[in-house]
Amino acid sequence: MKLRALSCLLALCLLPALPFLTACGQGPNADLNIERLPDVQPSVPSVPTLPPPPYPVQYPDTSYSVYGLRRRSATTMDHDAVVTGYIARLYVPEVCPEGHTCPTPAAPHMWIADSRTETDESHMLMVVGYAENQAQIDEAMELNARGRYVPPEPDSGILPIPVDFLVGAKVKITGHFARISASGFNVSEGLIEWRSHETLEPGTPPEPVAPTRHR
Repeated sequence: MKLRALSCLLALCLLPALPFLTACGQGPNADLNIERLPDVQPSVPSVPTLPPPPYPVQYPDTSYSVYGLRRRSATTMDHDAVVTGYIARLYVPEVCPEGHTCPTPAAPHMWIADSRTETDESHMLMVVGYAENQAQIDEAMELNARGRYVPPEPDSGILPIPVDFLVGAKVKITGHFARISASGFNVSEGLIEWRSHETLEPGTPPEPVAPTRHR
C-alpha cells in the first residue's frame, strides 16, 4: 500500500497540468463538458446560366454562320469554307468628277452578316475577290439586265462576275478564309476570298441615280 501511494504521489507531481485526473487509477473527470462546434455549411455561388450562342456555328447544310466561322477559327483559318449570311454592305467607289484626278478606288468588296439588319461592323465578314474593279461589275449587271450576260465556261479558269450581289440578299459563299487576301485586303478576324456562291434569297436592287448635269 505504501508503494502504491508513493507511485500516485509521484504521478501527481509530474503531471500538474492534468487537472482532469481526480485520483490515481481513475479516468477523465465525469464533469468535463466537451462542446461540439457547429457544422460548417460552405457557401458556394450558384452555377451561372450561360446565354445561348447568338447563331448556330453551322447550319443543317454544314455551311458556317459568320459567328461560327470565327468561333472555329482555330480550324477554319487558312482553309476553304462555306459560309451563309446576308449582304449587309457593298463597297461602291465614289464617282470621280469630270476633270478631277481621284485616288484609285479599292477593288470591289462587300460585307455579310448573320442578320439582314446587322449594323455592327464587328459582326460583319468581308468578302473579296469577285471582281477586279467596279467597271467589270457595272458592265456585267448591265448586260444581265438586258439578258445578254454570258458567264465564262467553267473549264476556262475565269471566274464569272456576280450580278446578284445586292444588299439584303441571303447568300451561301464558298471561298478561302484567311486574314490576308491575294489582292492585299487585311482583316485580323479573317475574310473570305470568293470562289463561288449561291443566292438563297434575293436582295433589294439599288434605286437608280439621276445623271449629274455638268454646267
